[in-house]
Amino acid sequence: MSIGGRTRSTRGLVILLVVASLVIITVDYREGSSGPLSKISDGLHSVVIPMQTAVSKVFHPIAAFFGALAHLPSEEQRAKDLQQKLDAANAENVQYQVALKKLQAYEALLGVAKSYEFTTTGATVVGSGVTNFDWTVDISKGSKAGIKVDMPVLAAGGLVGRVISVTPFGSQVMLIRNLDSYVATRLVDSQQTGLLQGQGRSDLLMSSIAQDTKVVPNEPVVTSGYDGGLYPANIPVGTVSSVTLDPATGDKQVTVTPDVDFTSLDVVLVITQFNGG
Repeated sequence: MSIGGRTRSTRGLVILLVVASLVIITVDYREGSSGPLSKISDGLHSVVIPMQTAVSKVFHPIAAFFGALAHLPSEEQRAKDLQQKLDAANAENVQYQVALKKLQAYEALLGVAKSYEFTTTGATVVGSGVTNFDWTVDISKGSKAGIKVDMPVLAAGGLVGRVISVTPFGSQVMLIRNLDSYVATRLVDSQQTGLLQGQGRSDLLMSSIAQDTKVVPNEPVVTSGYDGGLYPANIPVGTVSSVTLDPATGDKQVTVTPDVDFTSLDVVLVITQFNGG
């Protein structure tokens, strides 16, 4: 027998049983529980009820599936709304962290300004020209704020560099990592002075140090300062990272790791006036 024939036979049997149930229910109602069809009715119920249960088990999951499909669009929209709220919360948290970091940087600069007896003005780093050969940044203040060429620039960690060009509302600063940067410096422990030159991405190089000078790793290095010099004395510059000998002169050459993290430079102080400068 084909599948279609079986389906029609099953459907016919179900219809026949339903009609028979209706007839028996009607007669049984009229005759009461003592009627002759009572036992037949019970028998048919015992057949029909299991079939109803089986049909319910088959079609209930299907009904639930289509019910879920009906609610799917609203659930998708709810998921999108929740994702948007989560994205907005994450964005607000990022903005908060940026603002907090900037506030901490300003507070640190304020502490630096109070530590020295010179006049300063704060500025924001608005652009970077850092390459393998040129280490400069642009700041948000210029001649209108009293900025001039060769003014020293600091960050919370220490020396940043000096101003090399000025416009009315902005300036360019050469960082101490620049190959053309030279700073008169001093080893804190031995008080030996030397000239510190930028080496790009490598550590700074301090030269002209006497052979008998004792230099230890992590020794602090600061600006030496002198009359007419570009930088005030005792500004932190970095710490000693290694010591070698110059093969030509026999003098010690000291590499220095800068105290300032130039990759995250955000706000700076420009020294507009100091004693001796």
